[in-house]
Order: sequence, then C-alpha cells, then structure tokens
Amino acid sequence: MWGRKRGVDLLDTPDMDAFFERLDRLNQAEVQAMVAARHSTTPAEHEEAWAAVRAVGVRDGLAKEIDRVRNNALDRVGRGTNSVPYTVIDFARETRIEAGGAIVDAAIAQALGGRLDRATHDFLAGPWFRATEAVD
Repeated sequence: MWGRKRGVDLLDTPDMDAFFERLDRLNQAEVQAMVAARHSTTPAEHEEAWAAVRAVGVRDGLAKEIDRVRNNALDRVGRGTNSVPYTVIDFARETRIEAGGAIVDAAIAQALGGRLDRATHDFLAGPWFRATEAVD
C-alpha cells in the first residue's frame, strides 16, 4: 500500500478544537494571568514535566505529533486576539508571545490528556486553568 500510514492525530479532536477556539478568545487579563502563573514555577519543575511529555512521546510513538501540537500552538500565539482594541494590539501581541510557553504547555496537556500522569497534566495545564476558570 502506498501513501502515508495513518496514526494518531493529536490535533484533530473535538477537545483540541475547543481548546484552540478558547485560545482565540482569550482576553488580555487572562493572558497576563497565564504569564504570572507560569512565572510562579521553577525551571526544574518545568523540565521535569517536559521529561514526562518526552517519555510519553517515546513510549507511545507520538514525538512527531507532540511537535505538531507545539508548533500549532506557537503559530496561534502570534495571531493575536479579537478581543483587544487596535490601539493596544502591539502590547497584546507581546503579552501573548510572553505567554507562549504556558499556552504550549496547556495545548500539550490537552492533547495528551490521560496519557500523562495527573501531576504532570495538572502542572502543564495549571496556568491555563487558573487564567480561564473565572470566565468559563
């Protein structure tokens, strides 16, 4: 059989569609809250969580899919948001870029879901949930 072998597509799920739709609607306060929450963690904690992500990638053969999720999230970080007035668009974009790490972490946690242990999932998704829970 010719063609690419179909495997798991972490981006093509209803949960990821909902995540990225919500990402597109983040307001400035939510983005700033994500930045603050992400800065409250240590680099060692973050590296430990990503070691667990890489282990899942190796174990489940999802390394390329994890890269796709990360790249898609980073691409969306630079797009901006519809909820920010034009006069503050540069500040808003800079803040979203600063929140890029937390956004990528949340996207990976969402995409991998139960493949991650609960502590790693909650660590990666924590800034997202703390920033968005008051609105949802």
